[in-house]
Amino acid sequence: MFILLAALLLLLPGCTQGDAQYTPVPAAAPHEEEAVEAPIHGVWPALALIETGEHPLWFELGVNGPALIESPFHATLTPLTPWPHARFVVEIIPWERYLVMAVNLDGFFVLGPASAYNAGTRAVLYRVTDSEFWANYTVGAVFIWRDQPAALLYRHDFFTGLHPYSPQPQVFVLNNSSPVPLGAEVPALRPPGEGWEAETLSRGTSGYWYFRMRQKGGPRNQSAYFRARDLEGEGERISQSQWRASAFAHSRESPEVLAMLPALPEGFAYTGVAFLGEIVLATWEEQQGAGIGAAGFMMRYAFRQ
Repeated sequence: MFILLAALLLLLPGCTQGDAQYTPVPAAAPHEEEAVEAPIHGVWPALALIETGEHPLWFELGVNGPALIESPFHATLTPLTPWPHARFVVEIIPWERYLVMAVNLDGFFVLGPASAYNAGTRAVLYRVTDSEFWANYTVGAVFIWRDQPAALLYRHDFFTGLHPYSPQPQVFVLNNSSPVPLGAEVPALRPPGEGWEAETLSRGTSGYWYFRMRQKGGPRNQSAYFRARDLEGEGERISQSQWRASAFAHSRESPEVLAMLPALPEGFAYTGVAFLGEIVLATWEEQQGAGIGAAGFMMRYAFRQ
């Protein structure tokens, strides 16, 4: 398989800041005995080899993975769905040589360099998913756990009924040795009793981790708030006001970064931006109140000075 992929890479022209190219990776390839330098990860399912240029490549998220579209103006007329039950990129995390996107209802999409030496303008797109399981839950947080990208899953029941089974465990990580996300136990997030689930997790400016837990399906649906200096240990209970004051520190993209992105249709917005070599990756979605319609991501040559 690596021989075939290397051959495909050689067919891709250098970046001219013009046409971008998208080359799907075959699901299977003839076995080759000869060892060569592998331009792709050997375990994760690779979707495509990508060469970026001046013109962006647009991807829309669907049940079967990302689909290449002409632009968000041509996105599928996806019904607006309350955000906990919509398919969208929750967050982008830079990790090692990769950009990792955690996708609600799906799993992880990963953008990695097509060369072992640098990212440049070429990349490989992977999908590491267990969508049949993830489709039942909401991604409440994305973070790094023991040097691996991780997503916190929970049952969101504000807009719909409660799914009967709690995710066990609640945290799933992107692992170099697995084609699907793997479950991970995080000591600080252990439930304090039957039916309790962590719903949020964020790192405050104080250096503490802050999280909210709620008891599901009980007569009172109680909530509790915690902070922890280290996720390897136990959290301490705090008041709701303490949690609110410290748990929502989020960075905003600079106007200069946003200005380099193509315009979106009315009602659409960019939700995250990151760089891999000379490639800019930006996530986008259609928004209306608490609802999300079409959603996806864009890739292009970065044009950075």
